[in-house]
Amino acid sequence: MSIRTARTTLGQVRRGLQVAHLLRQAPDASVQDRLAYRDQNFLWTVEHHILRHPGSPYHVLLDLAGYDLPRLTQLVGTRGLDAALDQLWTDGVYVRIEEFKGWRPIVRHGKSFRFAERDFANPTARDLFQMTSGGSRSRGTPINVPPEDLQQQSRQRRWLLAGYGLAGRDAVLWATPGMGLSLTLEYALGGRPPLRWFSPVASRVAQPILLRTARLASRIPLREPEVVPAARAIEVARFISRRNTPRGLIVETFTSPALRLVLAAAGENIPLGDVTFIVSGEPITARKRRQIEERGYRVLPRFAFNELGRIAWACTTAAEPDDVHVMTDMIAVRQYPRLLDDGRTTVAAYLFTTLLPYARNIMLNLESGDYGHLEQRACGCFLDRSGLRQHMHTIRSFEKLTAEGMTFAGPDLIELIEEVLPREFGGDSRHYQFVEAEDAGGFTRLYLLVSPELATVDADAVRRVTLRQIGSNNPFTQLVSGVWEAAGTIRVLRREPLSTPGGKILHLHRHRGLLEAL
Repeated sequence: MSIRTARTTLGQVRRGLQVAHLLRQAPDASVQDRLAYRDQNFLWTVEHHILRHPGSPYHVLLDLAGYDLPRLTQLVGTRGLDAALDQLWTDGVYVRIEEFKGWRPIVRHGKSFRFAERDFANPTARDLFQMTSGGSRSRGTPINVPPEDLQQQSRQRRWLLAGYGLAGRDAVLWATPGMGLSLTLEYALGGRPPLRWFSPVASRVAQPILLRTARLASRIPLREPEVVPAARAIEVARFISRRNTPRGLIVETFTSPALRLVLAAAGENIPLGDVTFIVSGEPITARKRRQIEERGYRVLPRFAFNELGRIAWACTTAAEPDDVHVMTDMIAVRQYPRLLDDGRTTVAAYLFTTLLPYARNIMLNLESGDYGHLEQRACGCFLDRSGLRQHMHTIRSFEKLTAEGMTFAGPDLIELIEEVLPREFGGDSRHYQFVEAEDAGGFTRLYLLVSPELATVDADAVRRVTLRQIGSNNPFTQLVSGVWEAAGTIRVLRREPLSTPGGKILHLHRHRGLLEAL
């Protein structure tokens, strides 16, 4: 065993013992208390995680905009947190997704700065385990998950499940290694570890030594992942059918796998019983939701990303298929008009600000690459009655491909379209384009349009090269490539790329209709 391997093993053993310690602790949380102290929590975070750390990107931005702690305190005190964040954006205190990822420098007030994703990490947080961001042109950026963050996510989940009428139900996971590890520990902290954890792909991210150590030390049955790719959805359906009880089950997975599981069970007349799907990772469209619900199952969407965690949960009186309540006790969400690459399209992009001291990353008006609707609305559900009245819905991404809960974004997408495919098959960037759309079955597909002008191009070869390029950089992108290959996500079509109203052909085009309408 090498020294590096030994250190990795010892690190996972140490973290496994930490998990076992957490499993023995009693929970305590109050959404209402945190809501009452939002302003104070924000100012505490700025003081201790930003202003006391000169290397923080936000320290630079606040200095350039002329803000110190007294001025910020006055701004929040007189205008309230949300209005204060809007003013900070106006004054240049915000970070775009490409600046957060280190793809482009931050340019404000005539000065330029470049940061890496790791510069936004919580400077005081301890790491219990690590997840990996969707980094590109690198090995991906490790995201430390502090024990306090894991505890909070578990406490939040237990409170939410009780509100949804799901308390006491067992859970089954069909989740990738990073997501599955986090969910396994969250459910275990809540007192009901998952019955099984199915993973659509094998990966080292699952950190089995951590799980085994925690299992031995806590004597709680923490499941390790069992590889079941998309094509074998029926195996997950059979297990659910066998293990379900009159109390019902929770199945937590991504959106397309949930639909795939339901259709596989229907195709073989397998009754799943009382099942509630908790889904994320890609939009839950009206078509997807209808196909699941018309077969008698319940769907609860949530919104999350690895850099932050799960920060919005399903409204039970939803106005839209993906209507979710923002957990404003732990996060603030604002919007601003974001001009896209075609120069003519503007979207209402989301900006996120962390309020709790143990957040994975410190965020102050940080863009996630998503846009949609944001509104205050009284809906009457238990989240509304708890004071969580901010809703997000019709959430989409403007900078990444998303399918099967996997994402592929940034410079690698541009490199694939502008360099790799033209080099391998001829033409230039005008002859290739990704289109994200649903197929006739309701599944999200990534259609790679290849111009018919390239007469000799072989579609299968294009698909193979595309998958190879997607998985070429780091363990995260290898995971993406593996999931998409198993699910048949990428489809090559010999059609002319679609143009914007201004006549520009973008690398990524979003189509709201079905494949037949392309």
